[in-house]
Amino acid sequence: MYSRGCIIISGDVGSKWVFQAKKDAADTTKPDSLQVSGVDYFDTFTPVACLASIWTVLAFAASENYETGQIDIKGAYLNDELTKDEVIYMKQPPGYSISAENGKILVCWLQKTLYGLKQSGRCWYQKLVEFMEKLGFKRSDVDQAVFYQQGEGKLIIMLVHVEGCTIVANAQPLITCFKIEIAKHIEITDSGDLHWILSIEVLWI
Repeated sequence: MYSRGCIIISGDVGSKWVFQAKKDAADTTKPDSLQVSGVDYFDTFTPVACLASIWTVLAFAASENYETGQIDIKGAYLNDELTKDEVIYMKQPPGYSISAENGKILVCWLQKTLYGLKQSGRCWYQKLVEFMEKLGFKRSDVDQAVFYQQGEGKLIIMLVHVEGCTIVANAQPLITCFKIEIAKHIEITDSGDLHWILSIEVLWI
């Protein structure tokens, strides 16, 4: 469990086992939530590059004959911690019934973000920005889900769509090196060359 302790109160957030994730048009998970806006969370957003950015970068890659790559972040929303101002208690998952000595049911005091929390997308984006800054990347001024690194004859662009990241570079070794470096900070799945982005098939002719 993602908790550092348990206290005896009523849990604000429920929990359940998920065997099949529901997806929306952007291929992102749409979990149910019992959180109340303004009480359990405030800012919510998820890093997704806009379609204009995607088309622009892909058109640029095609015209310049650039290399492409793709990675998936494993458990993206599980990589950041809640702040001291975000106190969230979660009921124990079905099948668990740990009780205190007085018979009252304990709840989990969450320390890390989970899928289903409204603020998880925001927390994940903040953590991603930290990773990318450590690797020397900058954010685009017009699209905060686009990162780039430029200089000394190299150019790398990364488009973020929640857990998936599309990489474009002017040389294949740059993509290979980037995948190795980011894997030092977070667990990834190397998806090879770019073939799909936001449920859109990409064919290089």
